[in-house]
Amino acid sequence: MDQNDKAVQELKQLMNQLQQLLDRAQAKLSEIEGGSQGVPNQQTTQAPRPVSPTQHIIQERIGSSSRMRSSPIVTSQPPTARPEKLLVGIEKLDDLLGGGLRTSSNVLLVGPPYSGKDILAWNFIARSLQDKIPVMIITTDKSINDIKLEVSRIYPDVENAEAAGLLRFIDVYSRSIQTQTQSQYAVTIDNLINVSSLMKATDSISSQFLATKPYYRLVFTSLTSYLNELDEKIYIKFIQQFAQKRKSEYCTSLYLLEAGLFDKKVVDAITYLMDGSITFKSEGSKIYLRVDGLGVVRSRDWVEVFLHETTFELGAFTLEKIR
Repeated sequence: MDQNDKAVQELKQLMNQLQQLLDRAQAKLSEIEGGSQGVPNQQTTQAPRPVSPTQHIIQERIGSSSRMRSSPIVTSQPPTARPEKLLVGIEKLDDLLGGGLRTSSNVLLVGPPYSGKDILAWNFIARSLQDKIPVMIITTDKSINDIKLEVSRIYPDVENAEAAGLLRFIDVYSRSIQTQTQSQYAVTIDNLINVSSLMKATDSISSQFLATKPYYRLVFTSLTSYLNELDEKIYIKFIQQFAQKRKSEYCTSLYLLEAGLFDKKVVDAITYLMDGSITFKSEGSKIYLRVDGLGVVRSRDWVEVFLHETTFELGAFTLEKIR
């Protein structure tokens, strides 16, 4: 029995012990209440007990560990406490997506620089903070202060959100340019190839989030940096494990990737690991986007994008629900 199996067994035993204690406490409470009312203690149908944050994390870890050892990965349906969809923060795009992104989706944002994918990411973060949804940002190509500046143009209270624990950074950028991280709350990773430290840091922050909220959001900016540092097979395996873990934790994630820098088969392989993608392209002076996957959407056609400083508008698209 390896260490993972042993840990799972220990967690299951602990849960069983906790459940037995809860059952005995409930029985004692029923006995006391029955006696105080002067009536016999009758059997009643009990409502399902709420799951504490600790029990929820234990169940998620057991489920996640079991799923990672099996193929294909199968995740349970999220409880009703989690919304079916989450708004991205850009009205026309939310309309195109049929009400936003599905909770626990992994979404690839691919396109050339200055095409709108960064604007989408900043609005996604701002909407998260506005709705009090914890959000984690992994940055490999931008400073934390630069990201805060962009988000603060949409949601000014970024610093207070970070102090309140709603915003956390994993900084893979600062050490690469030999500077100190720009947030006292950030976790710093020494270099890009240290993916095991990145995974551990992500798991640690997600555990903190899940202790207070049954879902969270993540922005990974960007996957492009890793393509230059990791072997292609290792890179794909890393993305697969990372995305599967986030999905099991009901995390809605955006992964940014620069277009035109890599072989199409690599981009196709990454896209295959996602629940869908939003692709941006430039044609002359015009910019377009297209949605692939992501369930029922209003259109699968290329839709023109009109960029503004902190958001963008979309041109007309077919108002039909298309799978």
